[in-house]
Amino acid sequence: MIHIKYKLDKSSMHGIGIFADQDIPKGELIYTTSPLLDVNITQAQFDSLNEEEERVARYYGYWDNAHKVWHVDFADIHFINHSFTPNTTQDLSRPEAPLVATRDIKAGEELTQNYLDFESEDVLRKRGFDLQ
Repeated sequence: MIHIKYKLDKSSMHGIGIFADQDIPKGELIYTTSPLLDVNITQAQFDSLNEEEERVARYYGYWDNAHKVWHVDFADIHFINHSFTPNTTQDLSRPEAPLVATRDIKAGEELTQNYLDFESEDVLRKRGFDLQ
């Protein structure tokens, strides 16, 4: 569930991005997983997906190593783009691994996250990311 006002728009980083539609102070809660709407897929279930379903799960989801499941978000948060200098991060001290602001974010600014927070360098390289 996204807890801030936001909009989707064309991103200069990659395709579509999620943009703050309000000022967000550092530490503000931006997103939490929803046990009713988000999907957790076991590795066995993932292995049974057809090629297109697997592509979608990989694109909009990630491997949650702590829980040994593929997590696919229902909310628009899956439009968050990667940055090595992100303005959000996961707060792993809480079970729902919420996304919080790492600094003050101005309305109109694109929200970003370092994908290395939840995926390995090998996975990101296979997805076509330049990690230089």
